[in-house]
Amino acid sequence: MAVAIAGGLVMLVVFTVFVLRLAENAVRREATNRVGTTAELSARLVREQSLRVGEVVTAYGTRLSSIDAPRRARLAPADRPRMRATLDALRHDVAGVRSAVFTDRLGRLVAASPPAALPVGTDLSGRDWFRGVAQRSPYLSRAYISQGRHHRKVTVTAVRVMAGGQVVGILLAAETDRVQQFTNAFGREFGARITVTDQAGTVVAATGQTGQRLISRASDPVVARALRGGKGTVVGTVRGDRTVSGFAPVPGTGWTVVAAVPASEAYADVPRLRVTLLGGAGVVAFLLLWMVPLLVGRLSRARDALTIQEAFQRDLLPSQMPPGVRSLYRASERRMLLGGDFIDAVATPDGGVAVLVGDVCGHGPRAAALGATLRAGWRTLATAGSAVNRLELLDALVEGERRDENLFATLACAQVSPDGRTLRYAIAGHPPPLLLLPDEVIPLEGPRGAALGLGATGLRPTGTRELPEGWALALYTDGLIEARPAAGEDRLGVDGLAAWARDPAGHPSAERLIRAVARLADEDPQRLEDDLALVVIDATIVAVGGQTSARPRSIQRA
Repeated sequence: MAVAIAGGLVMLVVFTVFVLRLAENAVRREATNRVGTTAELSARLVREQSLRVGEVVTAYGTRLSSIDAPRRARLAPADRPRMRATLDALRHDVAGVRSAVFTDRLGRLVAASPPAALPVGTDLSGRDWFRGVAQRSPYLSRAYISQGRHHRKVTVTAVRVMAGGQVVGILLAAETDRVQQFTNAFGREFGARITVTDQAGTVVAATGQTGQRLISRASDPVVARALRGGKGTVVGTVRGDRTVSGFAPVPGTGWTVVAAVPASEAYADVPRLRVTLLGGAGVVAFLLLWMVPLLVGRLSRARDALTIQEAFQRDLLPSQMPPGVRSLYRASERRMLLGGDFIDAVATPDGGVAVLVGDVCGHGPRAAALGATLRAGWRTLATAGSAVNRLELLDALVEGERRDENLFATLACAQVSPDGRTLRYAIAGHPPPLLLLPDEVIPLEGPRGAALGLGATGLRPTGTRELPEGWALALYTDGLIEARPAAGEDRLGVDGLAAWARDPAGHPSAERLIRAVARLADEDPQRLEDDLALVVIDATIVAVGGQTSARPRSIQRA
């Protein structure tokens, strides 16, 4: 008995030490990854901010696209009032912009708001933004110290102003505090010191920074790796303190972000973990003796159930889609059950493309199974050339295959002719698809039929519409329009979704719609009260003999 007890105690000690070591390593690894994630998230947010500012400055630049090119850095008298009004509006109406400047295409100063200390005609072509905007517009510049009495650290967003395919000049928006405010806020939220550097490794902003000097971090190995496009985490000594540093490049700008947390704070959970594990080792070991078989059985059953759910969910989504058809699916984290949303897209026998979005009411295996059956049935019809005109067959399929009499389904489907000029569509109790035309967004409200499985008989109505150049079509489930864009706000609705499909200038943009829906789904999945599905097809897809080829689109990109 004593030998058995001693052996048990030895095994307990060995097991406890082993588990403690694994747990400590896991906690350190998770804490290290969290710092790296903070750096990557910060980089993405800086990128999103720069994109938004770039879009706004570009929009203001379009106001100047009809002016005559400045001669000897001077505007024609008729263009001066518009230039002054545009620069003043950019400076006053856009948060964070401290000054707005316009130069001619050679980089010579033409006008500024507020009036610049430099005389008109001053050559600014030596600035990095002049070289950079020639390659990429908008372009985010390096940091520099502004001239004048305040000598503030400034970054510039530069865009080319075009007219008739030629560069008329360069519009600049200078900012001083926006990035600094971001680093302060994000640093407080995540308990990290956030440092943003420009393309040369010069510090643009850092958490708690108050000085206006240009400080280079290019020699810092972490910053140097980020400047080369690398990202990750390192643990080292910074100013005598052991520190965990995450680093990442800001895509499309050349800037970098470094998030640094003292190792004592990043790994603060390790000492508490030791106390907890050592203090409870005896109790845990005793409980495990009879709980292990029970837990293993439950985990096995849960894994099997999850495998079945994943298989069902995969059946609701096509393994592949025709080139150019873009789709997005997100399951609601509130439900955490199998969903009934299903999507599909196929090439039709005549060389066109057909798309489908549907939703079975309810959740769980029965709804998922019925959704998979409907998708398979529709795919059969579509590949036979009846993508929209034989929905009564799908109605019969619901009636015959459902195991629950309360189940029904809604769907919207469309078929585009091989030349991309004709759209045929059918709606069965589903939210209206959005047709994006060059100048407007139209919900296709009718003709509409009843949902599948409600006892409707006869042929389902279909609609036909001629398509102009530059069209796009978005089909979606009600989980999208029932989502709330922010806490406390009303549901998005069809009108709100249509508004998302417009860029700041009011032009329809399929790309902007896709990005907005992706942000809604990825930034806070708790906003989704139901599963979300979106399928977008546009004028770049023209089927030719069963293949697809691109043609120019006229819809403006967001």
